[in-house]
Amino acid sequence: MKRFLMVMMVLVLGFVSIPVSAISDTQKESIIEKCDNIKTNLKTVQRNDSRARVFLGAYYETILTRYITPLNIKLVEKNLSNAGFVENQNGFASGKTIFANDFTKYQQMLEELVAVDCKTEPEKFYNELVDVRKRRKIMEQDVLKMRQLISEQTKLVEGLRGKI
Repeated sequence: MKRFLMVMMVLVLGFVSIPVSAISDTQKESIIEKCDNIKTNLKTVQRNDSRARVFLGAYYETILTRYITPLNIKLVEKNLSNAGFVENQNGFASGKTIFANDFTKYQQMLEELVAVDCKTEPEKFYNELVDVRKRRKIMEQDVLKMRQLISEQTKLVEGLRGKI
């Protein structure tokens, strides 16, 4: 049994060290052939994502500074403070920071991807594209988390309204 586990570990480690990012000749040819179109589309995505970041960043900042924080201050002043409100405010503030940091990293990676010459380096381009897609997925999760926190704030306010 131990020998079997050792063999499996060696095989797994062997597969991990093999570059997974190798692309087929057909994929390389396709990337080279459509490089200009791909670059144009990536620049459009870059522009649109930049606008989305500005919009969402301002939106989250407004929610935090005009609604969540002032409400919590008033609740403390009236001795109606609630742990749920404080936790949500802290989660929202840290989520906003995480969102901003992740989006900055994503935009940097996207800039680096656009800078790669896909005609001369299709494999490098593809590998960076895969990494950018993963980073974009992280951004999607950040936005979903912020939506959940906004929804939680709404539920807390509705619960408070029912008590007052």
